[in-house]
Amino acid sequence: MIGNAPRLRSDLTVSEQRTAGAPCVVIKDPLTSEFFRFGETEQFIAQQCDGETPLEVIRQRTEQKFGATLPAENLRAFIRNLDSAGLLEGDETESARAGKRGRGRRQGRLRGSLLYLRVKVADPNRLFDRLMPHVRGFFTPGFLVVGAAVILLAVGTAAANWSDIVQDFSRLYRFSAILPFLAVTFLAASAHEFAHGLTCKYFGGEVHELGFMLIYFQPAFYCNVSDAWLFPEKSKRLWVGFAGPYFELLLWALAVLAWRLTEADTVVNYVALIVMAGSGVKTLLNLSPLLKLDGYYMLSDYLDLPNLRRRSFRYLGNRLKKLTGSTDHPEEPSARERRLYLTYGLLAAVPSLALLGVAAVKTSGFLIEHDRPIPLALFAGFLAAKTRRRVGRLLGGKGDEADSDDADLSDGSVPTPPPPEPDGGGTKPSRESRPKRKRRIQALALAAATVAIVFLGHTELRVTGPFTILPVRNADVRSEIDGQIESIDVAEGDEVRAGDVVARLSDRQTRVELQKTEAQIQQARARLRMLEAGTTPDSIALARTAVDRAQDQLKYARARLDRNKQLADSGVLTRTELEDTQEAAAVAERDLAEARHKLEVLQRGARPEEIAATRAEISGLEGQRRYLEGQLQRAVVRSSAAGVVATPTRQLHELVGQVVQQGALIAKVYDLDNLTVEIPIPEKEIADIHVGQEVAFKARAYPNRTFHGTVTSIATTAENGSSSLSGSSEAPSGAEGGGGSGGAARTVLVTTEVENQSRLLKPGMTGQAKVSCGRRSIVDLMMRRLARTVKVEFWSWW
Repeated sequence: MIGNAPRLRSDLTVSEQRTAGAPCVVIKDPLTSEFFRFGETEQFIAQQCDGETPLEVIRQRTEQKFGATLPAENLRAFIRNLDSAGLLEGDETESARAGKRGRGRRQGRLRGSLLYLRVKVADPNRLFDRLMPHVRGFFTPGFLVVGAAVILLAVGTAAANWSDIVQDFSRLYRFSAILPFLAVTFLAASAHEFAHGLTCKYFGGEVHELGFMLIYFQPAFYCNVSDAWLFPEKSKRLWVGFAGPYFELLLWALAVLAWRLTEADTVVNYVALIVMAGSGVKTLLNLSPLLKLDGYYMLSDYLDLPNLRRRSFRYLGNRLKKLTGSTDHPEEPSARERRLYLTYGLLAAVPSLALLGVAAVKTSGFLIEHDRPIPLALFAGFLAAKTRRRVGRLLGGKGDEADSDDADLSDGSVPTPPPPEPDGGGTKPSRESRPKRKRRIQALALAAATVAIVFLGHTELRVTGPFTILPVRNADVRSEIDGQIESIDVAEGDEVRAGDVVARLSDRQTRVELQKTEAQIQQARARLRMLEAGTTPDSIALARTAVDRAQDQLKYARARLDRNKQLADSGVLTRTELEDTQEAAAVAERDLAEARHKLEVLQRGARPEEIAATRAEISGLEGQRRYLEGQLQRAVVRSSAAGVVATPTRQLHELVGQVVQQGALIAKVYDLDNLTVEIPIPEKEIADIHVGQEVAFKARAYPNRTFHGTVTSIATTAENGSSSLSGSSEAPSGAEGGGGSGGAARTVLVTTEVENQSRLLKPGMTGQAKVSCGRRSIVDLMMRRLARTVKVEFWSWW
């Protein structure tokens, strides 16, 4: 029950301000961390509540000061609202019960609704107290100017390299980029919220709540900086709201410059790319005044209109109800407020409702088309809740608890908080009891130890890269001739020696050709013997007899020709008969010449040319025979080296009966006792690798075992790398970092040999290799990594 002389609580925090040229007061309840804004009239009445002045005297003083009538009932209604808000003192009164309820409500970590859920994670006030002495340099004009210059430089760099940036974003379109993206985005969002909180601390406020929220199932972070409402200066409140986007925009600018300066296969470049993608889009959304984010709260502060969004929607709702004949007559805002409410309400409501309508039509159509009744029902429920909330807010409903409106004295209600961020709670923690001197000594000792380790400590430099295993001797068993495979004499896994039979080709046709060639050789040799033996006397005598017989025939033919000429002259013999006689005489002459030529040949003997030709014929036939014998030998396919058959047995059996061409692969024989390991090393790391250095291998098939080898050769040329695993140098102490994701870089092939008596390693296996390049100081490793992180085009400037 409220007494006749109410008393305002003495522990309330009061900040006197001016809003739109009029004085006002912002009051903070330290128990519930709720904020209340009082106008000039409400402020005067609250100041009169000292526990001694009766309500009637307060009413008279108010009428006298403002020259207006104040009904007693309105005054009592206002006092009741102050009591229900817990701003009045009293024993077990309604105000005490309301305060307890408020404290219980605010102390919970989980607050809000399903569509606007907030989870308090920590009270960062003590942490911010520790950080403030170290971050005051960020709140100087010099830092602001330098940061703006860096942002402008980054914007120009991004514009000049936009096509490369868009192409590089494809590195983030993969499943493996999800966890790094979430981690880096979390750190950037934390820096954003820390900037809000530290700025509020810098201007004298307190920050007691840091957490994350789900806005329509989308995760986001928040930092409660409601104490900014206690700052009388508008500029300070604006700086608190602007600090987060500005600092994240500065992070984006630094990321753009780091992306431009560093090599694509480094961790720094990959992290910078994530910051560019995440913080760039997020900052644009944060600065949009149409969303309830930083841009909205800065606009609300700048216009001196707390809860601008709700007030705008309420104003539009009142206008709509007035057009439909409503009899309600809410208080009319000023001309300036009407313009602002109408403009912002239309800009915020129309696109929001239009987007909601498009999403409803598209999603419902998709679910109906694909016959999804359960998802359709869930979506309809979500859409109904969302639409009901939007329409209710537009028509003057309760709306968001976090966005409730101010009211004035005539309503008989007490103002409710207009926070730029979700409400916070808690009391100011006490400072640490640990002496500062002890902390300084520990920090100096830690710094000295770190410097000593960096400059005096040494660790092994290791250059890593992916490897592929190859056999030292890879004996591909191939067919040396064309033919049909008749049989396969080995199976996969069989050990063979050099010369062992692997397969046989059909040789029937070759054997037939060989027999024919041998017969021709015998015939030619017999003819050669005849030529070398020469002419016998009997042959000469026979040839002379043939000459004598040819002479007799010629003599007879000539006598007959003479007689026939006479008969022809006398007309007894015809011309045709005479010509026949002449032809017979000519034939007899030729026969005589041929017989004499044969006699001369026999008398001279065989010519050397004939003997040479016959011998050449025999030589050619013998060459043909040797070729056919070689074909018969090559029809038996043998292994050229000792090793293990690596071709699958099924594939070997499928070859039987097939016709193969010369050079066709039949089987693979590997020497598995000694293997060659090829490691593509990025060209920027190759300078520290030399022949003879030790190499450690981790095969994917045996991740718990380490194999060892030595570098045997280094390629003389660099090639375009095709592996997605980029080599990088690393040190056990962490001085050398691992490689990051990136596009293919030029690599140099490093070859090593490793013993494999256990036969665990197989050709074709892959894994990661580390080449030990000697011990180096940690500072050298750090400088080495820096030199290989920054692009060489920038190092060339010096």
